[in-house]
Amino acid sequence: MGDLLRALKEEMVTRRDYITPPDTLYVGGGTPSLVPAKELGGLIEFAKELWKTDFVEVTVELNPEDVTTDYGKELIDVGVNRASVGIQSFCDNHLQFMNRRHSALQAIHAVEALQSVGFQNISLDLMFGFPGLLETEWRRNIQQALALHPKHISAYQLGIEPGTPIYKEVNKGTIEMVEEDVAAGHYTLLQEMLATADFEQYEISNFAQKGYRSRHNSKYWLGVPYLGVGPAAHSYNGVARHANVKSVQRYLDGINFGLPYIKKESITTKKRYNEFVMTRLRTAEGLCQKTFDEEFTDKKIRLYYEQSLHDLLQKGLLVMEAGYVKILPQKWFIVDGIIRELVVS
Repeated sequence: MGDLLRALKEEMVTRRDYITPPDTLYVGGGTPSLVPAKELGGLIEFAKELWKTDFVEVTVELNPEDVTTDYGKELIDVGVNRASVGIQSFCDNHLQFMNRRHSALQAIHAVEALQSVGFQNISLDLMFGFPGLLETEWRRNIQQALALHPKHISAYQLGIEPGTPIYKEVNKGTIEMVEEDVAAGHYTLLQEMLATADFEQYEISNFAQKGYRSRHNSKYWLGVPYLGVGPAAHSYNGVARHANVKSVQRYLDGINFGLPYIKKESITTKKRYNEFVMTRLRTAEGLCQKTFDEEFTDKKIRLYYEQSLHDLLQKGLLVMEAGYVKILPQKWFIVDGIIRELVVS
């Protein structure tokens, strides 16, 4: 762990000028809650000094089984002001299915522990649309999440990734994927219950109490440049994307011995257009037509966009409001299909 933490700082120094001084910091991916709070604090202070900046939002992803009141208090002491807790479900059989190490009770205790030491800004991750999830169970999961009074909830449909145990079971036919209309029902129930609880849905998978949107994650959807450090981290500087190697050892070798560990991906006009459409239409605000006109002057791109937009507006799959192109919340579950009509292959 010490080697990795030193390498993270070294990468920050090497790539300091990649972005302008940031005002948010997010420690996520892997299991950052295995890192002692003092060490996380060292990273936070190092970044603040390096960029001569203050972070308005410092988020750390936490696994419920790692959270104690002492750890929570230490995180606050070192400057963490937002906790993202990977709950996934409040049903033990669901957690076992997902190969999670925590129990439902541990998840509840983790949130309560964080609140008891003063954490105000807590986000919970929930999962829906997976095999075996009954609507009654999903309703109870949402109710339990709301009973903990978080400021933010992120909810995702379970994706089946190649190489995972679930993927192998699906291929063997021992596990059946959830029908699309069932998953859509889960999503609609989520929208309805969170709206009733005064959560605003500001992005397809994200809901927040007023004033508690994720400032960091919102930058991704708005195309703001960002720097990611560490194994498998991705970065964007407004011109190109960069991806670090996934292997921890290869990453360390790259830092320590000057070996290549970053792969560059140039962004063509077509790719930039596709990403612009995909990210903006994920948000409640939608795609700003004025910004689009300023960003894209290519005649072929504009013609394709205008024709596709006209068709989708006619079908009622998109709406135009005050200069913004939007997907209405009731259509958000089929967002991928709508966006596919706009992107250039």
